[in-house]
Parts: sequence; structure tokens; C-alpha cells
Amino acid sequence: MELNLVSWVSSLLLLALSAAYVYYTTRRRSPQRLPPSPPGWPVIGHLHLLSEMPHHAMAELARTMKAPLLRLRLGSVRAVVISKPELARAALTTNDPALASRPHLLSGQFLSFGCSDVTFAPAGPYHRMARRVVVSELLSARRVATYGAVRVKELRRLLARLTKNTSPAQQPVDLSECFLNLANDVLCRVAFGRRFPHGKGDKLGDVLAEAQDLFAGFTVGDFFPELEPVASTVTGLRRRLKSCLADLRAVCDEIVDEHISGKRQRIPGDREEDFVDVLLRVQKSPDLEVPLTDDNLKALVLDMFVAGTDTTFATLEWVMTELVRHPRILKKAQDEVRRVVGGKGRVEESDVGELHYMRAIIKETFRLHPAVPLLVPRESVAACTLGGYHIPAKTRVFINTFAMGRDPEIWDSPLEYRPERFENGGEIDLKDPDYKLLPFGGGRRGCPGYTFALATVQVSLASLLYHFEWALPPGVAAEDVNLDECFGLATRKKEPLFVVVTKSEAYEFKGEELNEV
Repeated sequence: MELNLVSWVSSLLLLALSAAYVYYTTRRRSPQRLPPSPPGWPVIGHLHLLSEMPHHAMAELARTMKAPLLRLRLGSVRAVVISKPELARAALTTNDPALASRPHLLSGQFLSFGCSDVTFAPAGPYHRMARRVVVSELLSARRVATYGAVRVKELRRLLARLTKNTSPAQQPVDLSECFLNLANDVLCRVAFGRRFPHGKGDKLGDVLAEAQDLFAGFTVGDFFPELEPVASTVTGLRRRLKSCLADLRAVCDEIVDEHISGKRQRIPGDREEDFVDVLLRVQKSPDLEVPLTDDNLKALVLDMFVAGTDTTFATLEWVMTELVRHPRILKKAQDEVRRVVGGKGRVEESDVGELHYMRAIIKETFRLHPAVPLLVPRESVAACTLGGYHIPAKTRVFINTFAMGRDPEIWDSPLEYRPERFENGGEIDLKDPDYKLLPFGGGRRGCPGYTFALATVQVSLASLLYHFEWALPPGVAAEDVNLDECFGLATRKKEPLFVVVTKSEAYEFKGEELNEV
């Protein structure tokens, strides 16, 4: 039932009065040396300085104030923004224990089953146990290698579709949609043992799409935690979250029951355990530091799916966007892939180690277009000192990798897309010793799925370069391509990427998997 005008006005008045109370009762001057801060407004603090692209706004604030460590008040929430590698290193090493927790966000509380996934779980015994299970059982190097057959199978389905859809008329292909489907297909098979249902009306597809949408962005309650019950009720967010949680629980219960009962229909060729199989086995282990409940199991599986799909999709989308805008770089990458793979007719994951220029391209894309530009925010569990400044407990910490990737004091010609700067830079790794490139974060809260993500991105990109020729649609110049971003779980292109794809005569894909179910 919709709220009438009186209810709306009453709710908004209560919200404003409550916010004013919180602001004036929490304003205190700290005797410690705090990081610099721009002028703020009563009640809302610095929220008015942010935009739909908060990483852009924070980078501009840090630049104009010459403040690599910037203090903000976002509603009633204390926050600091890090924009330099040396401060990121201090945060992720020396101060890692003090900055080891996560803020209590409304979406995580509902859709992560009480913040019991790896991403949103607060620091403590449960998070240690959950992360150890994910790293050792779900995303170890051995386990990632066993999922190679799934990656290859779903990739070849995409290659077959692209081969079928190429035409002499040079009709543009929506490559963004192709990458989203690929990421969903791979992660859904690995996590749930099912292919992703692409048609509308399917329970699994609909609820996963709704969960991803609800996880994206910020809400009023994230900045005014004391007012969250009022704000989320007025906006209808709480009702939407409860509905999505109920749907998630029903779908996950159905999937888990199929695994336990043995009624699940395995996809032909699948022999290895999926994530649900693994966690059901781990759940029975007597050695767990903290019991793994059924809700915990669901939260961990959903975390792997939600975190993995958008970031993989966004990275592939940005890579191909830059390649079609830079034909010289595209040609150099194709020459390398075709030289290494030769006449085998298909890219194998073992080939990736020799594709040094292609890996440099991925690194350069991480630098210029980070999928998670502010990383996932941390929250300090204890006061600490960072860059000579006092950081109180319960402070939200943002590491702005977008700002670091475009800093002229760190990079030569930072706005130029130039993979050569990484050509001799070694492996794409989570452990950048200089902390200039942090696509997967670092420390005890670093992304545990980086090996899996890189495996999917690298073999997919190499195969696309090997089998096809790529170009912008006729009449579209490089400068015409819209590079505006859409902020969410991952920062992707605001507009889809349309390209012209044609078969390579010498390296044509043989679509034997075209008719696979």
C-alpha cells in the first residue's frame, strides 16, 4: 500500500530531526591529528560532494586538496580515502589487523544471510574459518585447474555463437551481452552445477539478477545507520530486500536438496564437485573452528557467484573496448597469440603463460579501468596511525585504485592506454610489491578469487584474439566510443560495446560445439 502525502512528510521530518540529533550529539573535536577534510554541511557532512561516480569525486577532492589521505563525514559515518600506493601499503600490511573488518551494510545483512559470506563478514573467528574454507577448498590452484573444462566448454559455446552470427554485412554484435552471458554461464556451472537460465521468468536467473542489483550502490541507511529502519521502510528497500532474501532461500534450498538427494541432473562431461558439493562435504568436518550452518553455506556460494560474474564481465568488456579503439595494440596482441598457439586450432590454458603482451594488456586495463575502483570498503576495528594521522575505530576506509591508476606522479602519461608499460612487469599477481596496481585488493581482505577470475579472463581473451578479427562499426571512430561508466558491484561501461566481428580465414573456429545442449 502506498504511503499518503501526510505519511511521507511525517517520515521525512522525522528523518531530518533524527539526523540533526545524530550530527550534533556526535560532533566532537579530537585531540589527535586527523587527516585533512574539506568543508562539510550539517547533518549530511560531505555527501553532497559525491556523485553517481564516487571514485571520480573522491579522486578530484584528493587532487584539489593535495591530500592523499582524505577525511570525510558521510552522513553520520566517519570515512577516510586513500589515494597513494604508500598509504595503501601501510593500510594493507602494517595496519591490516586494525582495518580488518567490514562496515555493516543493509544489503549484506539481508542477502549475505546475516553477513556470513567472505566479503561482508565482520572480522573474527567466523571470517577466518570461512576464508580458509574458500581459499583451500573452493579456490585453490588445484581446484581452479579442475574447473578448466567448464571454462573451455562455455567459452567454446560463445565462440560457436560468434561464428554463427558473423556475416558479410558487418552487422554489429553486442559484445557486452556476450561477456555477461559467458561470466554467468561459467560461474553458475561452477557454483551450482547448472547452466545459467538466460530466459526471463526463471526463478534462479531472476533472483540472482535482483540480488546483484540490490548489492550495487549505496543506500541512505549505509550513511545514517541509526536511521536505517525509518529510511529503508520509507523507500521500500527493506520490503524489497526481504522479498529477495525469501526467494534466494527458496532457490538455494532447492539446489541444496537436489545435491543431497542425488536428484541433480549433471551436465554431460561434468565430473568434479561444484561449490555446493564441496561445502556440503566441508560442513560435515569435525575440524571446523566455527560450525558452518546451512545459511552460511548459501551465503558463501552466492558470494562466489555475485562477486565473480560482474568483475569478470566488466574486465573483458573494458579490455575489448580499448583494443578496438587501438588497432595497433589489437594487431600486436593477435600476432602474439597466433604465433604462440600456431596451427593447433584452439587456445589451451597452458598457452597463457607465454602470452606476455596479452597479460600486459590486462594489467593496463586494470590500471585504467579498475572493475572495483574503491575496492570493498573496510572498517577499522581499533584506532591506528596512517601516514602520521590518527584513524579512530569505526572509521570506513576506501582505497581509491581509480585515483592511483590515473595519477601522473605514479604513471607516465596516465590517461594513455599503453600496455607496453607492463610488458616486462612479470606475472599478473595479487601481490604487487609497489601497491600501484591493486585490482584484487590485498591483505587479509584481498579477493580470494583472483586466480579463478584471471584464468577465465585470460583464456577467453586469447581465444577471441586468435579466432576472429575485430573492428568498430562502420562510421564509428575511436573517439566516438563512449567511455562513461556505470557504478555498481563492478564499474562497467554505461553503454554496451558493439563491434564488428569477422572470421579469421587462417584461424577460423571450428564450431563443433555449436549444437551442444
